[in-house]
Amino acid sequence: MNYQHSLLALAITSGLSAAPAAHALELGTFNDTAFSIGGYFKAEGIYEKPDDGDSRIFGRSSQSRVNLKTVTQKQGHTIVGFVEGDFYGGTYPGENNDLRLRHAFIKVDKTTVGQTWTGQFWAVAYHDYLDFLGGPRGTLGGFNFRTNLISHEIAGFRVTAQDPVNNDADIPDLAVNYNLNFDGGHRVILTASGREVANGDFVAGGAIGSKFMIGPHSLNLNAHYGEGLGAFTGVGVNNSLSSPDVENGEAVSQTGFDIGFRYVITSDWRANVAYTAVEVDDTADTNYEAHRVNLIHSVTPDLEIGVEWRKYSLAFGPLLPRGQQVEVMAKYAF
Repeated sequence: MNYQHSLLALAITSGLSAAPAAHALELGTFNDTAFSIGGYFKAEGIYEKPDDGDSRIFGRSSQSRVNLKTVTQKQGHTIVGFVEGDFYGGTYPGENNDLRLRHAFIKVDKTTVGQTWTGQFWAVAYHDYLDFLGGPRGTLGGFNFRTNLISHEIAGFRVTAQDPVNNDADIPDLAVNYNLNFDGGHRVILTASGREVANGDFVAGGAIGSKFMIGPHSLNLNAHYGEGLGAFTGVGVNNSLSSPDVENGEAVSQTGFDIGFRYVITSDWRANVAYTAVEVDDTADTNYEAHRVNLIHSVTPDLEIGVEWRKYSLAFGPLLPRGQQVEVMAKYAF
């Protein structure tokens, strides 16, 4: 697998869901197959003040995307096909405006094959982020990417085998998620992750994601610990793309947590605050912190505008320098 070309620029919908399509336009049914299209258009204006370098103001619309979904009921089975693209082509997302394949999968009942979220992605209770490129880095959904994989859901478990980050690995990267849903909308996600790293060791880690409802508001807590997790959090040995989680021939462990609170002001207004911290047991004693605050207004059910301030203590490629950003955006989903 080419790791750099598989980087995920993570987008989170306002519903705190990891589902690939939040909105859809039904096109009709043909030969027992229902067709729909979905996606959104998003325009962003960003003021950036890096700790090292000059400030700048720029705009982009690369996050905009479109998808096609088919659903067929046949011989007692539900068959779903899904393909989606955005415009974050290039080695680093946002490097240019080329069309990029995000998802392309087939789901038959509870089994999914193709390119879609990694099993580690499902470990996280996500916040209401505006930052598509930064996303929840520091959680197992932070440095996410989509790979060719197979996953199966049964009795609250999701078992995933996927294309390994380590090109020389002899076994797939693995993840097992277990979801606990409670009355009132509370939720807990338990995840075990295992993979073969560059030194040939098979290493493991674990994570917990949780969402607690406080009236209409919500508190999300995520935590992780183990080896081999930098490939998914984005915080690895010297923030390395080529050889995450291995230093001087040894696997490196890390510990991290992420907390966010969503406050529903009215039916049309909501605000979010979030904080992430990760400590890596490498020779550089890598530490990562992220802060963010945002305010989002739903003009209509399909149209949102918002503003977000965020600060990162580490750089993640040329479009995510260490320092501060302020984003204003408008997003229209269809």
